[in-house]
Amino acid sequence: MLQPIASSSLINGISKTFESRWLTKAENCQGLLEDTMDSIFHLKNIQCSKLFSADKEFMNHTLNLIKRTSWTMLSNEYYINLTTDCPRFKHSRGYVTCKLTQEEEDFPIAYSLIIYKDVEMVERLLRAIYRPQNYYCIHVDKKSDQNFLIAVSAIAKCFENVVISPERIAVHWGTYTVLEPELVCMQQLWRFRKWKYFINLTGQEFPLRTNWELVQILKSYRGANDLEGTIKRINHDRWPIDPPHNITAIKGAVHIAVNRDFVDYILHHQTAKDLLDWVKNTSFPDETFFSTLNHNPQLGIRGTYKGVPETHSMIKPFLTRFKNWGQKPCAGHWVRAICILSSGDLPLLGRAKHMFANKFYLGEDPIVIGCLEEMIYNNTRDELSGVKVFNSTYYSQVGFVLNKVT
Repeated sequence: MLQPIASSSLINGISKTFESRWLTKAENCQGLLEDTMDSIFHLKNIQCSKLFSADKEFMNHTLNLIKRTSWTMLSNEYYINLTTDCPRFKHSRGYVTCKLTQEEEDFPIAYSLIIYKDVEMVERLLRAIYRPQNYYCIHVDKKSDQNFLIAVSAIAKCFENVVISPERIAVHWGTYTVLEPELVCMQQLWRFRKWKYFINLTGQEFPLRTNWELVQILKSYRGANDLEGTIKRINHDRWPIDPPHNITAIKGAVHIAVNRDFVDYILHHQTAKDLLDWVKNTSFPDETFFSTLNHNPQLGIRGTYKGVPETHSMIKPFLTRFKNWGQKPCAGHWVRAICILSSGDLPLLGRAKHMFANKFYLGEDPIVIGCLEEMIYNNTRDELSGVKVFNSTYYSQVGFVLNKVT
């Protein structure tokens, strides 16, 4: 179960070495002191440690509980009402509103959240990744319910570093409209000059790492970009004509973790603008644009990949996102060939080296999200107390780091 930091022996026993890194004492930091986090995470009588360790008896009990329970999600109206008092909202929902370590303070991350529905899932995702030094752009689909937009906008207004994209796109699968919101948010985030890396998320994803762990991973990349790429699984019929500037088209996921120079190139370089004009007339441009820019090293974009553009678990892993396309058993269920992750997948998620996981349906299984929240909460606490360290050696030695454009 979750063990909130209190004033107790844990605080008194913190090593002086680790304590010197703090910008704010843990015992004074909102979001690390809550004794009500179990209720926020919806984990009454749930022992997440047994789920992560694949305790068969408790796992079966939990999965049966999920199947026979009708879950009620927090409504748009709940958030609209709660956010009329922003300090109360942030306190009652357990946000970390202090800057915890100097490393995190010195390494802000920019995020886009491309969302359509399920305000509670969106809010819990935001809370899991929120830090006051980071920057967040939320794009609400133009087709979304009006009360959903009002609720998300009300949440954003409680934070100086969260913006709602003023331009809203009606997103349709397989078209340029999937890529367009990412570019809109990049433009919004560009004006904030301090962030080091950009990560894009959707409203059905969740982190597997604490903010401090994410900073350690991204620093280990030393400017390298983490994107999927393939030439073996290319669909040539998507591209009626060749791309401009002798560029080789590469297929890959829209999910990215990229340095600031990569975003600069996308927004301001003519070659990127020409490539964007080209992908607008292709199918699934979101699966082409970012990956193509990252796997054409002759363009000279810092952090892009110089090797064979083929994602491989050993040679060139894709660590931005955990997605199960059938390579592993799925404890949840399959939707359009992707696993909808459930509590039965927690042992796999707990071992994964990835930064984020896709995808979750909160209304079907809130326990998996609650357990991931508890894991992140406990790891954050243990990082600050010196109990937990994070070895980033693996990330510094992956192929896309060792073979990047500098």
